[in-house]
Amino acid sequence: MKRVLLLVCLGAALWTGCARKESKPQIAGWAENTGLIQLPGFQYPQNWIMTSEGGSRYMVYSSQEVIERFYDYTVRGKDGARLVVWYDRMDTLKTLDQAVNELKNTLSASGFVISEVTASPVRGVPGTAVHYSGFVDAKNKLEAVQVQAVRDSFLVTIKYEAFNKAFASSRAVLDTALATFRFPVSKKDLKPEDLQKPSSVYKTYEDATCKISLPDNFGAATAQLKAPIVYSLDVKGDRADCTLRIDILPAQNQTLEKVVEQNSKFFKATSQGEATVAGAKSIYLNYSPQAGVQSRAYFIVKEDKMVRIIFNYYQKMKDDFLPAFEKMVGSIQLK
Repeated sequence: MKRVLLLVCLGAALWTGCARKESKPQIAGWAENTGLIQLPGFQYPQNWIMTSEGGSRYMVYSSQEVIERFYDYTVRGKDGARLVVWYDRMDTLKTLDQAVNELKNTLSASGFVISEVTASPVRGVPGTAVHYSGFVDAKNKLEAVQVQAVRDSFLVTIKYEAFNKAFASSRAVLDTALATFRFPVSKKDLKPEDLQKPSSVYKTYEDATCKISLPDNFGAATAQLKAPIVYSLDVKGDRADCTLRIDILPAQNQTLEKVVEQNSKFFKATSQGEATVAGAKSIYLNYSPQAGVQSRAYFIVKEDKMVRIIFNYYQKMKDDFLPAFEKMVGSIQLK
């Protein structure tokens, strides 16, 4: 739906005369959107909310509450900020000046006021920053800086925007994104293993038994059951040696420790540990089922059901897959 910016003649006077309480979205450290190598990479606040569209556009919001305000300016609510990063593969190449002029014309036609246009290199590549703002109603101002850069056939855009005083308080988000930005790489220039890495953007799978977050380049599907298993879910990406499986079986009144004792003979464990999974105590075993592959098996006993979670990963890609699998296991909810 096309959004229309409402310019209010007395907006500036109302803005300066109104004693608004300053909004300061909190930043609790930084996370990195590594994505797939062919997508742009950048750092963003780890406690902000990330969403994506089509794998080439990322939106990071200062809070869940503020998301709707950026899509509908008539919505009232908490002030906040967002970072939007996307790229366009240009079929017809254009220069940076052409891209910036198109942006300026679009902003002016929408009623925004451009206050500054400055050079803003992006990791050594020439770029231009356009600083603009406009009142969306009598009391609320939207302010933004949009940076564009052209490299090869990619037009990359990094935009930071916020309502009212949230713009100044979270400006470091734009500075950090620019300082840590990684340009997308053409798919033809990638190694096969680069394409197989789990994405840093997660989606949710949910059915009547289980809910789990998984990388958006992974899939989840229930598997064929074999007694005594009553539920089974397979999660996997492109690599056959990097998978996760959840099985639920009757516990038959056994304790967690007894379940682990009985199952340990099937695993040549190299180490053992404890964790909390799905709100319950879990004991896990680390082992290697074959050369070059590492695995971990979690066991949980909950409501007289035994839950077994096993994931496998390619040893040489441990730094990519192990954190992703641990994050998936940590997200599991059983109904």
